[in-house]
Amino acid sequence: MAAWQPQQGSTLLMPSGPDGDHLFIVLNDPKVFAGYGPNPHVLLVNLSTVPQDGVHYDSTCVLEPGCHPFVKAKSYIVYRSARIDPEAHLLARVAQGLFKPQQPMPAGIVANIKAGLTTSPFTKREFKGLLI
Repeated sequence: MAAWQPQQGSTLLMPSGPDGDHLFIVLNDPKVFAGYGPNPHVLLVNLSTVPQDGVHYDSTCVLEPGCHPFVKAKSYIVYRSARIDPEAHLLARVAQGLFKPQQPMPAGIVANIKAGLTTSPFTKREFKGLLI
């Protein structure tokens, strides 16, 4: 099996918050971003389960169960938690076993997630104009 590489559509289970691991989706092939130094970086977003108790959530991009093997319940993209990570950081954490590679996200879903990045009211301003 080939070693995991961060590229558009790659996914990782990463420790996040009090509920344990969350699935993160890589939205671009590694590239140098202005203001982030000379090394290649990727933009990641994560999923969370749609609350069942009427709690408000970002409905910009909702994923249905079964769209990816990890998605077992109706889920949404948490644009407010989008983050930029250096490619080297992700590769090191995968090598350590801290981040766990999962199957890639289908290209059509990745395209919808990327479109939502610019329309979600929760996306940080610095990410809305980022050319990924």
